[in-house]
Amino acid sequence: MSTPAIRLVCAPSAALAYHVLAHLDLGSDAASLFDPRLPPRPWQAGLLRAYRAAPGRLRLHALPLVHPEDLEQVLRESPQTVGDGPGRTLALAFADAMQQERSAFLEQLAAEMSTQATRHRAVRDAIGEELERLRAALWEQQGESPSLHIYDCPALRAAGRGTSTPEGRAVAVSLAESIEHVLCQVLHEEIHAVTDAVVWSAMGERVRDTRVGAPGHAVHEALEHAAVEVGEALIAARAPRWSDAYHRWRRRYRV
Repeated sequence: MSTPAIRLVCAPSAALAYHVLAHLDLGSDAASLFDPRLPPRPWQAGLLRAYRAAPGRLRLHALPLVHPEDLEQVLRESPQTVGDGPGRTLALAFADAMQQERSAFLEQLAAEMSTQATRHRAVRDAIGEELERLRAALWEQQGESPSLHIYDCPALRAAGRGTSTPEGRAVAVSLAESIEHVLCQVLHEEIHAVTDAVVWSAMGERVRDTRVGAPGHAVHEALEHAAVEVGEALIAARAPRWSDAYHRWRRRYRV
């Protein structure tokens, strides 16, 4: 059976969510998307306080992929998706920030629509088939690879996010990055779907924290290290012409 097609998707709500997250200066935190070039917003300080106070804050990084079209509505109607107490406060503050940013953000997105369409075609033509082959190899022990939606979210810049959804897999990256970066970043997010469970089981630890020095940071480092190493082995075995690109990509990881 053939590998399911990979879809490249423009999801304004998901892109807006990462745009909002890019306003938060999280300091020494691997989850930080902070872009100092963004102008300050009146909601910024309050949202940052709510984010830091919520134990379930990392859920906000995956929720745009689970609810790519209606995240703001979900946060208002079901704020417990980010946790009780401080999590609910964060969910509602985040929804407010999305509402305040939506109009200007969508206007800018509309102005760039033709550029985005060109970018999607270039990515699909350059690496679409390669990604399908690599994902098939990644999942060959488990069976057929699940379908994949790739969301173009420019605010992520060099970062990426990935999660499983009822429909399959979803990954967010910025398709404005270089072709080689997009290939490596999407593959990395997909590898987590296979390696994370193995690392969790081996460590016997369920607390992950992306903040440097936090008790759960060693778990985060172990999860990243496993995904990066498996990625290198997979590229070397199945797509060696991308090995140099992968080595350049992995330099930003200190694990």
